[in-house]
Amino acid sequence: MMHYLKKAIVIPLFALLAACLIGLPLANDFEVAPSFDCEENISVSQKIICQSPALSALDFELSTYIDGLRQLLTRTQYLVEARTFVEKRVLCGKSVECLTQLYETRLWRVRYRVNDLHPIEGSWVNDGHTHITIVKVGPKYRLNATSPGSLEVYCVNASDEIISKSAQFDKWDMKKNGVSYSWGNACTWDFKVSEKQLNIKVSSDCVNENKYFSGDFRKGEASDLAYVCFDR
Repeated sequence: MMHYLKKAIVIPLFALLAACLIGLPLANDFEVAPSFDCEENISVSQKIICQSPALSALDFELSTYIDGLRQLLTRTQYLVEARTFVEKRVLCGKSVECLTQLYETRLWRVRYRVNDLHPIEGSWVNDGHTHITIVKVGPKYRLNATSPGSLEVYCVNASDEIISKSAQFDKWDMKKNGVSYSWGNACTWDFKVSEKQLNIKVSSDCVNENKYFSGDFRKGEASDLAYVCFDR
């Protein structure tokens, strides 16, 4: 469903990145125990993780990549990284937001290093300052797409709204280099990654704002539209 966001909002990549439970339902569907024993003498942050199904799932998911990470690093490198992560986790205290961002950031980096990312994952932009993010969340891939629409209209009229769309694709629908997604019964977006570019083809049944999400995208972060309009 189409909805709108305020112009001042800038969506950082890491805020959109989420845990990916391979072959398992999403964290909200059931409780997953974290990788450590919740009954032992643990830190305040660990207690918060034990009380949160989502954080427990993030901790469990991170633990599934540890063996692969150990094989890539020397023992010293691994221990330094692990100790740094634990220290940052302690500093989060009782903050669920801090812990979530810490785990999601760590998961993304570890998955990248162990070559677990699909080519389509990441942050994509085009010359019209349309921004696409696609990340793995459990057995699904989450899409978030934002666009100012026509820059001429957006900047001249000082519009305070941007076009926003979001969706999820099942992991099993994902092909080696892309996926197709239907918005209802008619409009379809075809995603394809080739030569480090993401191409989105919008079917002829799609109308109105969908056209701004069609075309080629390159890896990159969202622009601050206030500066974009200022330069114009």
